[in-house]
Amino acid sequence: MIRTLGLLLGACGLAAQLGACAAMSGGSAVPSTFFTAAQASRGERRFNQLCADCHRNVEITRSWFSGRVHQTAGDLMTVMSLTMPESNPGGLSADQYADILAFLLRMNNYPDGEEELPADPALLANVPIPAP
Repeated sequence: MIRTLGLLLGACGLAAQLGACAAMSGGSAVPSTFFTAAQASRGERRFNQLCADCHRNVEITRSWFSGRVHQTAGDLMTVMSLTMPESNPGGLSADQYADILAFLLRMNNYPDGEEELPADPALLANVPIPAP
């Protein structure tokens, strides 16, 4: 029982950033902030280096974030990490993909905060697209 409680508390600590523990206690599952400004800036630099040749601003601010293509940030993270960049799909680190996703979220008016966006798509499943 103590081990189970310890595992639950550890999981809540890890997931608290994305509001999963709030959801377990009846609160909102959608976090109020999503990434740090520094992380989004790193993502912007990486996006400009690797992605901008293929993707335009209108695409990343309308098409990807309309809710018709991707339902959650986790969905988008999975697609990005399996198919991009075109010249080397899956070739970036998980943190680099998370940085780019943070930039995309900033471009779509998601608020920044004190915690970095995690690189785990499962944790990003609580981040809806479009934002509520």
